Amino acid sequence: MKNWYETTRAKTQTIFQEIINHDFVKELMSATLDEDIFGFYVNQDSLYLSEYKKALVGVGTKCHNPKDTQFFYESATGIIQVEDALHKEFLQKKYINAEPSPTCELYNSYLARIVANESVEVGVAAVLPCFTIYKEVGDYILKEQTNKGSNPYQAWIDTYASDEFALAVEQAINIVNTYALSASLENLKKMEEVFIKTSKLEWMFWDSAYKQEAWKI
Repeated sequence: MKNWYETTRAKTQTIFQEIINHDFVKELMSATLDEDIFGFYVNQDSLYLSEYKKALVGVGTKCHNPKDTQFFYESATGIIQVEDALHKEFLQKKYINAEPSPTCELYNSYLARIVANESVEVGVAAVLPCFTIYKEVGDYILKEQTNKGSNPYQAWIDTYASDEFALAVEQAINIVNTYALSASLENLKKMEEVFIKTSKLEWMFWDSAYKQEAWKI
């Protein structure tokens, strides 16, 4: 398959539309998002990323090409640096909670299981939406917003719409496309399945943040 990502991404267009039409994204873009909702989100994002970077390292360990391994290791390190800067700016002490929400727990557990138990082809497909969707959302907001000089969430928007992040996303896509070229039919099916599922989990994560999701019991 020459461009696995392009083909599979087309199958998630409905999911992406649901993401950019979600009140979380719309209100973040218009600067009307409640600061408590954003604070909840940033805290959960911190908890998610502390596990996501482990998934990246796990995928990197399985890669056949040393350059691919290096990319995922460096991406894990980059998360620590970039997100730490964002969290220092946006994560106030009153929002810090050590307990992941049910959706955060689900997303991390799913990624950990896939990375640990499936092939490298399936693993790289599973971690990809966290790269690609954030870039698309960042690009979409930056293009559509009319308040770049006054949006209190602009640093967050600019991070994911940056040229630096775009280069990392492009490299991640290229890696997945390369592995897809030699993947078995069974693994290609699994790659599509996990990519679609983690794309759905991206929507669920923003939805759970908007609702400030808590354990019901």
